[in-house]
Amino acid sequence: MALEFDLLGDPINPKRGEPGRNEHLPTAENANKVRTLLLSGLSLARIADEMGISAPTLRKHYFQNGKINRSLAREMALAEARAKNLLQLQKAADGGNVSAMKEMRQILDREHQAELDARYRREAAAAGRAAPKGKKEITRAAALQAEEELDALFDNETRH
Repeated sequence: MALEFDLLGDPINPKRGEPGRNEHLPTAENANKVRTLLLSGLSLARIADEMGISAPTLRKHYFQNGKINRSLAREMALAEARAKNLLQLQKAADGGNVSAMKEMRQILDREHQAELDARYRREAAAAGRAAPKGKKEITRAAALQAEEELDALFDNETRH
């Protein structure tokens, strides 16, 4: 049986008019609202309150298997939002938008650099050597060493 829709485009519950409360029917607008609220960091109970439904109803209708880990759901929603933004950016770049082209190039360069860094760290770990230190780590280590030398020097002066 196909779903019927009202004048606003919302699905009409097939059990409408029967005894008992009507079952919640998810809509695309509500699914987008759930994703947005999830990305904003709200808990599942708070999202359910915002939607005017219970937490079990939220899990039943808006998550694949009904049982969902909030952090996993947030990661999935974040990945989906990132992909959507990238697709819109790509569409704008294909249309000739120079700013979109530059942003796309920067994103691709960052991702490529992150991939190279991860590969280098894996190879370094496999070879048994530590990953190289960055500028801040080197500076911090030098400062700590200088402080230790000064402490040792002052300790020697106070002893004499």
